[in-house]
Amino acid sequence: MKKTVCMLVFIAVLITGLSAAGASEESTKAAEPQILRVLMSSGDAGPGNIKKALDKAASVMGVDLEYDVIPDDQMLNVANTRLITDNAADLIVHNFGLTDISAGHLAPLTGPWVDKITNTTRPLTIDENGNVLKAPLGGESNMGLLYNKDVLAASGVSLPLSNYSEFIAALKKIKAAGYTPVYLSNKEVWTAQILLLTSMTPIFADNPSYIDGIITNTLDPTDIPELVDLFANAKSLLDLGLVNPDYMSATNDMALEALANGECAFYAMLDSAYGTIAEFYPESIDKIGMTYTPLWDDAANGMVLFGTATNYLSAVKNSDNVDLAREFIDTMLTKEPLTTYYELVPGAVPYTDLGFDLTMSPLNAEMKGYSLDLASYSTFNNNSYDGATPLEAFYGKFNEQIQALYAGLSVEETLESWYGAYASDAKARRVQGF
Repeated sequence: MKKTVCMLVFIAVLITGLSAAGASEESTKAAEPQILRVLMSSGDAGPGNIKKALDKAASVMGVDLEYDVIPDDQMLNVANTRLITDNAADLIVHNFGLTDISAGHLAPLTGPWVDKITNTTRPLTIDENGNVLKAPLGGESNMGLLYNKDVLAASGVSLPLSNYSEFIAALKKIKAAGYTPVYLSNKEVWTAQILLLTSMTPIFADNPSYIDGIITNTLDPTDIPELVDLFANAKSLLDLGLVNPDYMSATNDMALEALANGECAFYAMLDSAYGTIAEFYPESIDKIGMTYTPLWDDAANGMVLFGTATNYLSAVKNSDNVDLAREFIDTMLTKEPLTTYYELVPGAVPYTDLGFDLTMSPLNAEMKGYSLDLASYSTFNNNSYDGATPLEAFYGKFNEQIQALYAGLSVEETLESWYGAYASDAKARRVQGF
């Protein structure tokens, strides 16, 4: 009998031990953090800085992030391919328009920040049904010319420069002083276009009929004389030998290095570059300023361009972790993670009031100073088109066309190619008139 009792006690203890071990194993499994996969490009706002902010949000949530960083000039194709084949990540960090990317594969977002997106940025975050698919992350950018203060001083050049003639005269003085006047990084598809994007807006803002004609297939860009002239002015920087000789193989990273090291005077870029320069060239950051791009012939067309948010977070609709991805985006837009980002990449916040203050860079402040005397087109699309953004589709392949302009196409060929790409896309989308 004693043996039987002992055996039963032993079995009970054994079962209890096994149950405890099983429970311990289950507890260990439960304690393992969930993983979110993040697709991002080698980017214009410094992926290292973005990662630090995202990692902060991950630590707040207690999740792990796995990053897949794609070369910038491949990001759009890779993102679309993976979305279409249901092989994307859980989260995408990007700066795509919703006509560029497969918007139907992005999940609608409903966090408390949604109603606080500024009127400038909101139109580029929503689909045709008003669903927010892109959470603005980076600040509403100024686009213009970064410049090295020491190089300008050594060349005897003072700002501001009011028009194309003054700009060219200054660039020639800079070249004579032994510096590269304008750095052009044409290896990557997205950079050279900034020269045009920062200077052509007044043409359309002052003549809304031009956009109306283009988007209804009744006006060709080559029939807009102001546009032809502006493109010719932009191309002349190359024709006059005022850019770096290696412009076709040069990258954004190379440009920022040349600027920080005092080898060049100007570089067309977003103000988000402030964070990258501050991180990699801290000894030079106080030497860097930002001004507008005076490629217009008439000083009366001078403008300061305030853009929309520089980058966004989106959740992939078909992700197995879509709810967790949405929660992550909501967490990213709280005080600790977003403060981390704006300390590294200061900017003008694309939200009306998140309940806490974020840092604005000296580049933003300088451009706001210019806007006291010049026209500012911070809400150009909204004011001209009642909240709709027909220009977004129109700009779809603009980057490729400007890269081709500096690769050898004539102004007329570039404008025809640009409109041809737009018309082809418009036809595929069955836009009226095409």
